[in-house]
Order: sequence, then structure tokens, then C-alpha cells
Amino acid sequence: MSNTPIAATAGAARQRLASSLAAMQQDPTVPAAVLKIVEGLARAMGPLFQVERGSGEPTLIFQARTVLQETLGAMQSVDQSYPGVGDATAAIAQSLGMLFAAIKEHSLVDPATLKTVEAPAVQQAPVVQQAPVVQQAPVVQQAPVVQQAPVVQQAPAVQQAPVVQQPAAQPVPLTTPAAQPMPLTTPAAQAVPLVQHGQVKPPQRKAEPKPRPATVFPQTAATVPIGPRGVPHVEAEIEAFSQTNFFTNFVGDIRDHGGLFVATYAVLAINTDCEVSLKFPGDLLAEFQGVVKWRRQATQQSNVDDGSEPGMGIEITNASTEAWALINRFIQKREPMIHDV
Repeated sequence: MSNTPIAATAGAARQRLASSLAAMQQDPTVPAAVLKIVEGLARAMGPLFQVERGSGEPTLIFQARTVLQETLGAMQSVDQSYPGVGDATAAIAQSLGMLFAAIKEHSLVDPATLKTVEAPAVQQAPVVQQAPVVQQAPVVQQAPVVQQAPVVQQAPAVQQAPVVQQPAAQPVPLTTPAAQPMPLTTPAAQAVPLVQHGQVKPPQRKAEPKPRPATVFPQTAATVPIGPRGVPHVEAEIEAFSQTNFFTNFVGDIRDHGGLFVATYAVLAINTDCEVSLKFPGDLLAEFQGVVKWRRQATQQSNVDDGSEPGMGIEITNASTEAWALINRFIQKREPMIHDV
């Protein structure tokens, strides 16, 4: 068995999964849906065991993480009241937390990600080799079509221009209109007032709307009730398309680099401790403690809201196993929003 920190983390995660697996295997009549959970736990323990013994690369924990995420997603359709299912959900959530922490601490990179990045570069190379297609330009040599230009020579219609020469007998009318420059000068005097009127009207049409004031946030918890612990008690509800949603940074770890964004105008000051009661779909409730890390104003463009409501980002500092199980279950259905704290 290896003594590296990664091996120790893999061993702890495997032991947690093994205890849950042993509890579920005691029932000889396991339903088919629960049996898939058992198979998922067993498949995830394989690569973790290799990392624990030092017989496999540390990046095998990415394989175990993928299997656990797929198993957690499949558990959404399983009866949670069946013996062992609740403990299996908690075991998967705890193991994923340990694996996320190990990946971040040791800066591990998923080999599957590297493969997908290198592949497009090889596929684009043949496109440069197809450039000789430009050599097919000799098609331009088919321009003998230009030889059909003799059709232009057949345009004796130009010779009919003598018809234009016939007006040569019109010198007299040309002298008669010579007396018409006076009417032309008269309308010119009328053009001046038209331009002047046009210059007066545009300033009356340039009335610009007054800018809307920015969102004003209260700096105290005056609009938020105080809970039993003596800190503000925030109540929120999260749904599939609600403004309220979990957030995380680019690492994707809600436990260490994320939390809950609550869409509300009653925004607490930054670094304020609070407790949150979060209602999930199906009237499921989770309570946890947190601290306000960032706030968002209502965005405005051309004096019209674009739909982003104001609110505050709360980092989760203390939550029960049941609360984390509900959180992990929800983010499998809806991706968290990205906010780099």
C-alpha cells in the first residue's frame, strides 16, 4: 500500500464506499434499480483501490469520480426510503468531496481532457494539404466565352444615333428657355426657409430619457429576520429556472469554491454570517450556515432591465450530510452558475 497523500485519500473514499456497499449487499432480494447502485459503487472502488496500493496512476481518481457522478444521477429515480439508499447517497457525496479536494490540492489533470484538446489539431492539418485545389484555376482558360463579344459588333442600334442628330433643328427652342433662368432663381429663394425650418425641428426630437438610479442595497440586516442563533435568517426557494441558483468558480467545486446565490433586494453586507433555509422542488427543505461573499446589482442597459435580479452570493460554511445530499442531487439536474469569487 502506498503512503502518498493521494493514496490515503483514495483509501478513505474506498472504505466509505465499501461500508455502504456492504450494508446494501445484505439483502438477497435487492431490486434491479438498487442493484445498479451496488454495481456503480463496486466499479468506483476498483480504480480507487489501484491508487491506494500504488499500482495505478493518481489520475485514476478521475475514472472513479465519473462513475460516482453517473451513479448519483441514476439514484434520482430510486426509492430513497429503501434500506441503504440514503447511506449510499451520503457515501457518494462524501467520496466526491474527498476526490475534488485531492484533484485541486495536487493539480491533477484528467487525461481524457488532454486527448480531446489534441485531436482537433491533427484533423485540421489535411485542410492545408487541400490548398492545391487553387491550381484548378485553369478553368479560367475557358474564357473563350469572351469571343462571343462580336455580338456587340452587331449592335447597329448605335448607328441609329442619327435620330439624336435630328434635334439639331431645335436651336430656336433652346433660345426660348433661355428666358427661364428667372423662375429657377425664384425657387432658390424658397429653399432657404425650408432648410431653416428643418433646422429648428430636430432639437425638439432629441429628448433623452433620464438614467435610472443604481440598485440601493441595505447595509444592515434590518429587512432580514434574525434567527435563533442570533444571525440573519434567509429564506429562499430554488427551482429549475429560478434566478436563485448554486454558483461555483471554474474549478467546479461547490464545497470549497462556491455556494448559493439568493436573488433578493434584501441584501446583507459582505462578510455577514447568516443561516439559510432553502426549499427544493417537491417541498424538500435544507438548512445550513454561511457567510455573504459577494453581491450583484440589477443590470441595466438603455434604461431597461435585462432580467438579472439583484442578490447575494452565500458561501456554505456548515451543512449536514442530508443537506449536501439534496444539493448534490439538485446540481445533477441543473448546472450551477459560474462566478469567480
